[in-house]
Amino acid sequence: MMKMGAERRRATTRVAPTTGLSRPIFVPMKSDPVRLQSVEFASVVVTPWTEWTFARLRAERGAFADVEMTADGDVFRLVTEMVGSLKGINIREEVDVSGLLGVDERRLSGDLATATAMSALRTGVSIIQAVEDGSTLTERLGGEKRGRVSLYANINRGLFATSRTPDDFAKAAERAVGEGFRAVKCAPFDEVSPGDDSDEAVRKARFGIQRVTAVRDAMGPDVTLMVDCHGRFDVESAVAVAEEMAELGVDWFEEPVRPNEEPVDSARIAARVSMTVAGGEMGYGEEVFADLIEEEAVEVIMPDVMFCGGAAVAVRSGREANVNGGGVSLHSPSGPVSLLTGGHVTASIPGAMALEHAVHEADWRADLLTPAERVEDGCLHLPSAAGLGAALDWEFLRRVGWVWGHS
Repeated sequence: MMKMGAERRRATTRVAPTTGLSRPIFVPMKSDPVRLQSVEFASVVVTPWTEWTFARLRAERGAFADVEMTADGDVFRLVTEMVGSLKGINIREEVDVSGLLGVDERRLSGDLATATAMSALRTGVSIIQAVEDGSTLTERLGGEKRGRVSLYANINRGLFATSRTPDDFAKAAERAVGEGFRAVKCAPFDEVSPGDDSDEAVRKARFGIQRVTAVRDAMGPDVTLMVDCHGRFDVESAVAVAEEMAELGVDWFEEPVRPNEEPVDSARIAARVSMTVAGGEMGYGEEVFADLIEEEAVEVIMPDVMFCGGAAVAVRSGREANVNGGGVSLHSPSGPVSLLTGGHVTASIPGAMALEHAVHEADWRADLLTPAERVEDGCLHLPSAAGLGAALDWEFLRRVGWVWGHS
């Protein structure tokens, strides 16, 4: 993976907006309006550090959509209230949801609970329309039906159950490569805190560099090495750490600072380092991601379907990033529904980069879906049935987690 050239990043011919934040990147298939009827929820504790939470949205004509979201009481309340408000109302397209609910989307990047609830509903509408049309979600989103998409392995969450030593990182990376992944991402800088000054951050980052070194040694030179910083640095410490990681062949520098909060600092870092700078995982709406590319805060945007406004927003944002000289790789360190939705989004964006997959958290993960999630040789296989192509196994969820519902 080569760093995008400045000439590509500066090719920022904006696509003119139509109404609100939408842009004419693709025209969705014409479908009958959706009338939501009910919602029920399910959660499963995966590890002491991870809980996967899902909602099943049902429509009046019988179709349903499974969506994934964060485990948060405010989100459950908001989704329940929103579905209640939308009962009996025709939803012609997912983009209409905010207007029907009277939600000002320009404020949602700072309101995670509402952004999550809105993303769930908007994705749900897209899935339901795909099911009712007999099309895959990829086709609904304007893409061509595909059998699989490329993944990269995020080994971070699976390492929470270890001591997170360099040897633990090396073993996790080696396992991922043995499973067929050709790109591996780690988050090595546990000791660094966002408030540290530059010198202190660089000093603490030594432990992280040791982990990165161990990962590179375990994988060899031919596997792409990606590093997520979780916004722990400032400009000077980020540049200093990047110089060391460049010697290890790191290709991907994710959120050395939080680009949504510090776009100027992120742009300064991107201009000074040799690897691709990526980020934007907590952004909501096309405008936010377009600004990240236009301001050169990142070279690759990372919308997350659980937070960005849903699947269609991710597609529109990704296509516009490509038009304007950037790239797109979906953020998806979550459960199987988020991954599958992200797979359809990735398949809908020409030239999209590999999709993130959090590996080694639960050996029963694949069984949450019917048909089971299929990850082989570093690729996610996309089922051919309508909508997502797979559905949550609600009975299995009852055995391993809990289910509750509201109508």
